[in-house]
Amino acid sequence: MRKFYSLLTYVIAPLIPLYLKKRGKKNSAYLENWHERFGCKLHNPSTKPIIWLHSVSVGETRAMQKLVELIETNLPNYQTLITNMTPTGRDTAKSLYPQAIVHYVPYDISFCVKSFYKTFKPKIGIIMETEIWPNLIHFAADYRVPLYLANARLSDRSYRGYNRFKWALMPIINKFSGILCQDENTANNFKKLSYLGDLSIIGNTKFDLVVNNDTVQLVELFKKLFGSRRVITFASTRDGEEELILNNIDLDLDVCYLIIPRHPERFSVLENLLKSKNISYQKRSSNQQIENTTKVVIGDSMGEMLAYYAISYLTVIGGSFTDCGGQNPIEAIFMNIPVIFGQSMFNFADVAKNSTQIGCARQIKISELKQCVNDLACNVEEYNKLKSNCNEFISKYQGSSEKVFSVIKQKLL
Repeated sequence: MRKFYSLLTYVIAPLIPLYLKKRGKKNSAYLENWHERFGCKLHNPSTKPIIWLHSVSVGETRAMQKLVELIETNLPNYQTLITNMTPTGRDTAKSLYPQAIVHYVPYDISFCVKSFYKTFKPKIGIIMETEIWPNLIHFAADYRVPLYLANARLSDRSYRGYNRFKWALMPIINKFSGILCQDENTANNFKKLSYLGDLSIIGNTKFDLVVNNDTVQLVELFKKLFGSRRVITFASTRDGEEELILNNIDLDLDVCYLIIPRHPERFSVLENLLKSKNISYQKRSSNQQIENTTKVVIGDSMGEMLAYYAISYLTVIGGSFTDCGGQNPIEAIFMNIPVIFGQSMFNFADVAKNSTQIGCARQIKISELKQCVNDLACNVEEYNKLKSNCNEFISKYQGSSEKVFSVIKQKLL
């Protein structure tokens, strides 16, 4: 199996520059820092032993704030290394964690991964969310790096996919020193896959968000731009979802609809759609006052989601009205904003169930969207009931960052 993975990655390796060039046409940042991705000419600027944290992109990187704070405060003799997969994740890490070494994770090719481990020699590695990279995990064991999967999530749907390839996946997954699960269902699914290491339920570090000064300042800017308009935010919408939304909202309602596509390459897609429907719109990137006649604002910016939530009256979670499994509703609720989401929330099944039970969220069909938004926009008493339950929901599930930190501390000291 090990030889199979090595052969596969060497076959794929020559295609990676083509992939990066293709991505670079949409986002030029993909054309930068290739040496980090390929493990070439790497440099460790610190003499301290390394604690390595890996997150794919923006959401996972933000979710580490409390954990990084705990490490830097309580383990000053260690250096934090944060790796990302995407340019937006890297930019977020550089902004949030000025004391950390920020680096792209190496491509999952043996020579790239070996170079990474030889350069940084991490004492422990924490991979946020369920990221399975065979060579990265295999060589961690070779270089004696205890590797943990944190914020691990494995839905029933994903379990069925994993189970089909159990013969190939489990020899890799069983190299993790431990899996720190978001919920009981995830833990049960890893058990069913015959995971043999330490398995625990620690919750989700996304409940431990930290609002920094940059976000506070951005909120003040947004308040000036939007003025007294009530904002209904559609967060992280996916392909085809914007048209569904525009067909199921009341454009005569006295609100401003803020739509934020999940991927930046789709900002222009939304703009063309609004033009075709003759709907008045403005773009966040214009940085201009939102006019009273503007019905839709395109949230064409990255890393500003918390500030968008903060100025919202209500948030509708994208990816939940098509079969995408939904996006993370925790950040909106953390900012004390009630949420609505559709029927497809399998990526956040427990969060969806718990938030609706506590009463800070509603789950609806797309055909019910217009009525639901209108009711909450017009019925202040009903809206305030949802809003008052947001803090209860967040408080109930906070504290997982401390649990991850305890694992790190126990392993190192």
